[in-house]
Parts: sequence; C-alpha cells; structure tokens
Amino acid sequence: MMELLDGRWLLDTRSALLGVVVFVLLFRYLRGGRRWNLPPGPSGWPLLGYLPQLAFSGDDPHVALSKLASRYGNVISMNLAGHLVVVLHGYDTIKEAFSQQQLSARPRLYTSEKVRPGVGVITSSGDTWTELRRFALTVLRGLGVGKSIFEDNIATEAEFLMEEWKKHEGTAFNPRHSIANAVSNVICSAVFGRRFQYTDAVFRRLLKCNDDIAEGAGTGGALEFSWFISRLTFLPFVSKYVASVRQSYNTISSMVREHNRDYDSQDLRDFIDAFLKKKEEQQGSSSSVFLDENLMNVVGDLFFAGSETTTTTLRWMLLYMMLNPEVQTRVQRELDDVTGRNRFPRVSDKPQLPYTEAVICELQRVATIAPLAVPHSCSEDTKILGYDVPKGTILVSNLWYDHFDPTIWEDPTAFRPERFLDPDGKLVSREELNPFGIGRRICLGEHLARMELFIFFTRLLHHFTFKKPEDAPPLSLNGISGGTWSPVNFQVCAMSRS
Repeated sequence: MMELLDGRWLLDTRSALLGVVVFVLLFRYLRGGRRWNLPPGPSGWPLLGYLPQLAFSGDDPHVALSKLASRYGNVISMNLAGHLVVVLHGYDTIKEAFSQQQLSARPRLYTSEKVRPGVGVITSSGDTWTELRRFALTVLRGLGVGKSIFEDNIATEAEFLMEEWKKHEGTAFNPRHSIANAVSNVICSAVFGRRFQYTDAVFRRLLKCNDDIAEGAGTGGALEFSWFISRLTFLPFVSKYVASVRQSYNTISSMVREHNRDYDSQDLRDFIDAFLKKKEEQQGSSSSVFLDENLMNVVGDLFFAGSETTTTTLRWMLLYMMLNPEVQTRVQRELDDVTGRNRFPRVSDKPQLPYTEAVICELQRVATIAPLAVPHSCSEDTKILGYDVPKGTILVSNLWYDHFDPTIWEDPTAFRPERFLDPDGKLVSREELNPFGIGRRICLGEHLARMELFIFFTRLLHHFTFKKPEDAPPLSLNGISGGTWSPVNFQVCAMSRS
C-alpha cells in the first residue's frame, strides 16, 4: 500500500513539474517568440507571473514599477497572474498610447460582474462607453456641475463641514468621515437631487461600502481585473471585497427605487430622472444602453468617483498643511489679502490667488491619489513605440512615475509649491501634472473635482488653522495602496481664526 502511494505521489509530482515546464516554455514562446515583438520586462513565476515579486518587493507597486523603468525603459511588459500587462511611464509615452482608440477599452471586472449586472461609465467600452459618457457629461453640465452656478452647492457643503468641525472646539478629531460626508453630498445633490444628513443610516452604509471597496480593490484595481485572484473567494480579503460590492449595489438600487417613487417625466429633478426619461424615449430599441442595471452602475460610478478621490485629496491636504505650517500661513495671508475676513473665497477669486493655486497643484503632485490610474485594455492588435500590443493586453499608466521624475521635477520628494509659479509669482501650468489621467478616458468629473478642491481648501483655510495634536504620534506621509493612494488615519486640531 505504501509503495502504491509513493508511486502515485511520484507520478503526481512529475506531472506537476512537467506542467510547469510546459507553461514556462509556452509563456516564453508567446511572450517573445516568432509572433510578437513585445516590450521588454521581467520574467516571473509559472501562472502567477511577476505578481509575487511585485507583492513582496518591499515597495508599493507604483514605486516598484518605477524602478523597473530605469532598467527596461518607459514601456514594460510582464505577466501578472495570467494577464499580459504593459506598464507605461512618461507623459509623452502615455499621451501617445492613449491617443489610440484601440487602447481606450476597459478590462473585464471579473469580481464585480458576478454580483453586479450591467455596466457603468468607468467600466464600459466601445459604443456603450461613448454613449453613456456623452449622456453623463451632457446631463451633469445641464445641472451646472463644474460650472460657476454649481459653486453654491459646494459652498453649502463646505459650510456644513465647518460647522461640524467647530463642535470640536479645537480638540483633536479624525477628519476622514466628516470630509467624506460633505464631498459625497455634493455629487448626491446632482445625482439624487438632494443632500443627506450625516446621520442618515443608508447614506452612512453607502459611504462605508465606498471605504471598503477602495481599501479592498488593490492598487489599480488589481482584484477586479485579475481573473485568477477573483476566483480565490475562499480568501478573506476576496470574500470581504465581494460582499462590499454586493452591498454597495444593493444599497444604491434601494436608494434609486425610493427616489423613483416621485418620478415625473415632465419635471426632471436630477441625473436619475434624466436617465429614466432617456430610457422611456428609447423604449423598444434593441441597442439601447439605458437599462435599469446600467443606471445602478452609472450612479455607483458617479458616487464613488465623485466621493473617494476628492475626499482622499483633501485628507492629504490637511496632512501637508500640518507638516508645513509656513505654507499654511502664506496661503491664509494671500486669502486674507484678497477676500478680507468678511467673506469667503470664491472661484472668481482664482486669478488673484496664484500661490493658493500652486499649493493645490503641488498637493496633487506629491499626493498622487491614483498612482497607477484605472487600467485600460487593448481592443485590437496595435503598437506602442514600435512594440506589439496584442488584443486583450491590459495597460497601466504609472502617473506616480511622472509626478516624481527627477528629470522633470527638481528634488521631487520635497513639497515645494513654487514649482508652479514663474519669477513674477504667476501660476504656471505644467503638462506633466496629470492627476486626472491622460487621453480619451480622462476623469469624467475633472472640472467638478477641481472646483471642489478649490472651494473646500480655501474655505477651510480661511476659517481654520490646522495643527497636529500635542499628544498625537508623529505625522506620517506613508500611504495605503487601495483603490486610491490614501494617507494613514490621523487626527487634527482645527483652530478657528479670529
């Protein structure tokens, strides 16, 4: 009996080794053989590819990939858990690549598609994406989003946030959730036609789902775009992520159904009403993308993208102001010179606030909250800088590399707003700064996000001085890799200015 078991064990071992050898030879043939002139890059393990080395490098993924660029160049290819992935570095390289229509698709969402039917603006490709994006932009602009008439909506939420912070009377608190409440309510006013109380149970549940999804997705959404990892549902972090996606979808569906009880096609209140109206107009069309399941996904995309990114950026802003009190004081002095102490700054004041604008630009550079952006997919065979890019390849743009390239930014790790000022103190626009991405799939909410950052930042610094609590641990600039690059939790004292 023992001899039989030993024989079977030996046979299984040999079979496994043979499989590994075949996989390695096949991968190397496909990767660099007769058919494809793929970009250079590191080799990896069978099946998992370069994923183990990336995971255990000791660096965050965007930093580890940046180091590879010095060895292999600005276009790198590698196998990551069964996917051919091409990583792009450098503004010119990314701009050239993403100007191609073939590189504007999205990879499949292997995890979410199991629990969330339909597609949204962020996740769709081809004609579906074109139609949904065009519709979303048209409706949001019609609602004033990103325009000066929408400024009052943002200012209202900034005032609610300030009132909330005044309650602490200068004592230490964690600003994370109150910022998320305020920022999320801005997009809610456009999507749902209303704001939510900070104590609203459904609103709080949706924000919690946002946090869990952002923390669980991994840098660049690795958990979503890997067919291999998405199948490991027995792992706690995978099952938790799936549960968060499911709860988020179910919560949004419930909110939309509640909202639709008062729907009137003759009195459109918000984005959801506009979508329902469009759905009615295309009733019976076999090619319509205006479906109930797509509405849930579009609302989810707008809520997540309109909340998480701006919230994370504002948290980094508070952190850098505490670490750089001289910068904070200079911003406050400029604000006071332009607006006095009797009114808050407005968007129309921007031309008179070049240093404040420079600080916001520098904050977006050093706190690159989407260091690997959202992955693209190649919809048909093409080339980048002479290299072949086969259909189905996933493309990742390393924005962090661009924002910390020492050949572009002198002493890139230093926080130096003056980089964005000319000798006369006027604001200088630099094309290498791309916090919202590059190309056809640049962030849908860029204009809204820029307005939010300016209004929240200027109003908060106009009213408060932010200080580190005396008994708090040292402030850290270490980040957490997830759906966004976010700061570790910290506490702050918001001291009201006279």
